[in-house]
Amino acid sequence: MNRKNFALGLMLTMMLVMVSGCDLPFMQKFMARVHKESQDDTRFAKESTEFNALIRNNRFRQALAWTQKWEKVRDLSNANRKKVLKDERTVRMLGAAYYLGVARERSRRERFHGALEALRIARTFTPSDPVLAREVQQVKARIIVSGEAGKDWGEAVQKLLALKRRNPQDHAIDPTLGWAYSKLAESEYTSGRLPLAFQFTQSALAYDPGNEGAVRLKDRISRRVNLFVAKAEADYRRKDFLGARDNLSRALEIDPKNEKAKEDWKILQKTPTGLASHP
Repeated sequence: MNRKNFALGLMLTMMLVMVSGCDLPFMQKFMARVHKESQDDTRFAKESTEFNALIRNNRFRQALAWTQKWEKVRDLSNANRKKVLKDERTVRMLGAAYYLGVARERSRRERFHGALEALRIARTFTPSDPVLAREVQQVKARIIVSGEAGKDWGEAVQKLLALKRRNPQDHAIDPTLGWAYSKLAESEYTSGRLPLAFQFTQSALAYDPGNEGAVRLKDRISRRVNLFVAKAEADYRRKDFLGARDNLSRALEIDPKNEKAKEDWKILQKTPTGLASHP
C-alpha cells in the first residue's frame, strides 16, 4: 500500500472513531494491520528486482521458490498477489522450456543420464506437460537400448522395432528408433558396407527426419555415389566401357534410385560395344 492510500486509510479511521465512537484498542489494531500491509507491499516491490535478476541469469528454480515464498504472505495487496501468480506462471513456462533444451542438447551428445536429470528438473515446473513425459520415455528407451545392446546396433534396432510393433500408432519411440538406425548406419559405413549404410540412413530419416547424424552420413555416402558416376562417365568418354560398367554398378548398388546413374546405365546399354546386363 502506498503513502497516499495509507494517509487515506488514516483519515477514514479517524472519521470512523469520531462518528461512531470506536474505542482506542480497535483503532490500534486496525492501524497495525494497515501498517503491516504497507510494509509487506513495500518489501515486495523492493525484492522484485531479485526475481528479475534470477530470471535473467536462468536461475529458474530459485525464481520459482521466490514466487512460492510470496504466495504465503497473506497481507499482500490484491494487485501484488496477482503479480505473484503471474510471475509464477511465467517462471514455470520458462523453466520447463530451458531444461527441456538442456535435456535435448545432452541427448544429442549421448549424455542420456544427464538428459534424464534435466527432464526431471523440467517436470518440477510443469509436472503434467505431455511433451516432457514423451521426452522422458524416449531418453529412457535410449538408456535401455545402449545398456543392453552395447555396440550391437542391429540388436538395438530389433528391440525398438519390437516395441514399435506393440503400438504402431505411438510415435513417441520414433526418434529413438531413428537414432538407433543412424548408429547402425555408422557401424556399417565404418565396416565398408556402403549399401547397407545408405539403406539404414534412409530408415533413420524415415523415423526421425531431423537426425543430424543420419543426414550427414547420407550426404557423405551420396558424394561417394556421385564420384562413382563421374568416374563412369569419364570411362565412357575414353571408351572404357568395362570401367564405366563397374563404376555404375557400384553407384547403383549403393543407391538404386540414383537418377543420374540410372540414366547413364541406359546409355551404356544402348552403346553397341557396351554391356546390356543390369548390375
